[in-house]
Amino acid sequence: MSVVVKNNLATILDIPGLGLMFAVGEEQTVDSITAPLAAAIQAGQILLISQVATALVVVEGDGDTVFVLPFDWPGPDEVNLTVGGLVQVFGTDWDVDAAANTFEWLDAEIELKIGDVLIFTGRWS
Repeated sequence: MSVVVKNNLATILDIPGLGLMFAVGEEQTVDSITAPLAAAIQAGQILLISQVATALVVVEGDGDTVFVLPFDWPGPDEVNLTVGGLVQVFGTDWDVDAAANTFEWLDAEIELKIGDVLIFTGRWS
């Protein structure tokens, strides 16, 4: 999986702990979205230009909150969930029941609607 991201700031940007340094307006391709990179995306510092979606879930009913994972759960460090173009925070916006291989939408402020697409990127077998 690859993700293309771009520095959205008018200054050089360093993503902590990753060794990712972005010049003004620079695009880079990364293998996955880590927590620090996701935080930079959510803060508007980094733009998500493109990503290869490897698993999708389409919401079938307004207000649905529990869904079957389309892969075996490898853990939160290996998977990202994007909804409406925004990377969601594991444990805050969504959570997983690994034993049941399901995930739950937790963000009560955003009600999922029929046809919404939940996009998973990451590494799993």
